[in-house]
Amino acid sequence: MRIHQLAGLAVLLFTLVASAAAAGEGASTADRDSLSALIDLLAEKDVITDAERDDLRQRVQRGAEPAPPPVAEKPKYPTVKTKVRLETRFSSVQEDEDQPYFGNRDDQSGGDGFAVRRARLYFTGDLRPETGYKVQYQSDWGHTNPNLHVAQMEWRGWDFADLIVGQLQTTFGFEIAYSDAYLLCTDRAAVSSFLPPDKDTGVMLKSKKPLPGNIGYELFVGNGSGKYLANPNHDYLWIGRLQANPTPQLAVAAAVSSNSNTNFSPYQSRFLKKNSDPYGLLPAYTAAETDEHSWEADLQWTSGRSSVWAEYIRTKIKPGDAASVTADGYYLYLHHFLPYKGMEDKLEAVLGYQQFDANRSVTDTYDLTAYTLGLNYHIAGSRYGPQRCQEMIRVNYIWNREAADETDNDKLVVQYQTWF
Repeated sequence: MRIHQLAGLAVLLFTLVASAAAAGEGASTADRDSLSALIDLLAEKDVITDAERDDLRQRVQRGAEPAPPPVAEKPKYPTVKTKVRLETRFSSVQEDEDQPYFGNRDDQSGGDGFAVRRARLYFTGDLRPETGYKVQYQSDWGHTNPNLHVAQMEWRGWDFADLIVGQLQTTFGFEIAYSDAYLLCTDRAAVSSFLPPDKDTGVMLKSKKPLPGNIGYELFVGNGSGKYLANPNHDYLWIGRLQANPTPQLAVAAAVSSNSNTNFSPYQSRFLKKNSDPYGLLPAYTAAETDEHSWEADLQWTSGRSSVWAEYIRTKIKPGDAASVTADGYYLYLHHFLPYKGMEDKLEAVLGYQQFDANRSVTDTYDLTAYTLGLNYHIAGSRYGPQRCQEMIRVNYIWNREAADETDNDKLVVQYQTWF
């Protein structure tokens, strides 16, 4: 009778331990010791064989081990995410006629009032773990012909750098190279609109492992003819950028670019064309005989609720056999979050100062000095949060001062932007 009781007790204890193990709990040390003693007793009394004893011991040990973690569900490729970016604005220019164009439609005569500054649709995702893509369509400033703005493939299989190929944002400069969905707290400075190479078709290498000194790098080579267009000659647009963080609060960078025998640049398409070619340079661009060489340096400093952005850009334009033209400019922004209803990342004051000189050899109406006073309200997200400028209202007043033939073109801007 005692043997049957021991056998029944062993079965009961083993069932309890097995049930606990199946639930992912395992057996306690005391339980394992008690069960092992019972198994040895049953073997000693010949209730179970030695082979059965060894098997039961192994099963007890397995029951003591924690259950393996659940296997994460693997993503199904390809993946697709969509995002929408909208920027609606109202602007009012002091005297809306005969003013120079400095980068926004409302700088032109009859260009102020209500407008949709940005209307963009994004598709992003992965084709496989190491391969991603981005496609962006835009219809800015009320254009009725939406066009392909960005189309790029990304190879992330290397441990030292990512390879990006397609029609993409080049890597020269800070303000122009980063989406204003994240960074725009004032209207973009004139120097950022006119001098840096913008979207182009080519290939970019973006570091993941820094160089000695903890310096990151980005290298780009492309057609040098802007979006959609092929290379008109055997010369290409070359860009190199180095960046570092000397302290957790400070980021610094510098870049150089060279675009020989080009037929296109933002200086050509945005400044010369929209200001009636004041220096007679367009024929050299049309003949693809213009060389552009640029360099820039920028920094971003953040401390608590305050941040400072600054950038200087200089470009030398050599139009064929004619004399060269040098253009340059810089901006300086101060942002500071003000306490608002117990929150410190919603209401933001902005001060801005910028200079732009389209041709350093002459003094004219295209020598700009501008001052900006702004107040931004971050409805959702902020520049210091994970959502960035997810939804924001900004109010800017911009004082424009030209070195010669000054016009009354001060400007009020009220803009709502969302990114979802």
